[in-house]
Amino acid sequence: MKQKQQKQSIRSEAEETKSPGKFQVFFLLIFVPFLFLIFIALIVLSILDINIFEKAEEAGIDIPFTGEEQPAEEAPANPEERIVSLQAQIEEKEVLISRLEQEMVSLEDENDLLIEEQERLQTEIEQLQNEQESAGREFAEVVSVYEDMKGSEAAPIITNLNDEDAIRILSNLSAENVAEIFSAMTAEEAARYTELISTRTQ
Repeated sequence: MKQKQQKQSIRSEAEETKSPGKFQVFFLLIFVPFLFLIFIALIVLSILDINIFEKAEEAGIDIPFTGEEQPAEEAPANPEERIVSLQAQIEEKEVLISRLEQEMVSLEDENDLLIEEQERLQTEIEQLQNEQESAGREFAEVVSVYEDMKGSEAAPIITNLNDEDAIRILSNLSAENVAEIFSAMTAEEAARYTELISTRTQ
């Protein structure tokens, strides 16, 4: 009885070792024929001179692991063409540099003109200031002369001046001098000059 059981167990173990696994069935019945079909298809396409990778790129399909990378810009394969291309780029850069240098020279010329104009205006300002200072000194001397004059002497001179000069002189004299000059004028002249002075001071 025990011998029968031992024989049956040995037989079942042998059958288990002989029966193929599920992975082996999948590999033998599906995967290997699929690889074989792909291999046959590639051979047929190569015989028909059809590049499957180019067709896939034209269709916009990216095939991984092809080992081919397309550069963004293809450089000329011919060294002479490459040299010509580089020389053209150098010429473009030289033209750009020349243009920038011309613009710099033009800006420098404009700057020089502005500096000259500024210097000329500064000279004119200094001349006008000198003239103004000289005229101020001269006017101060004139006022000093009128201050030293008697009212009877200054009154006829004042009446013979134009109104602007007369008012300017009278406005810079002391109140005593003005009163003395007005006393030497007629009442109408004194009233007129008084009105002109008050109008100017307003």
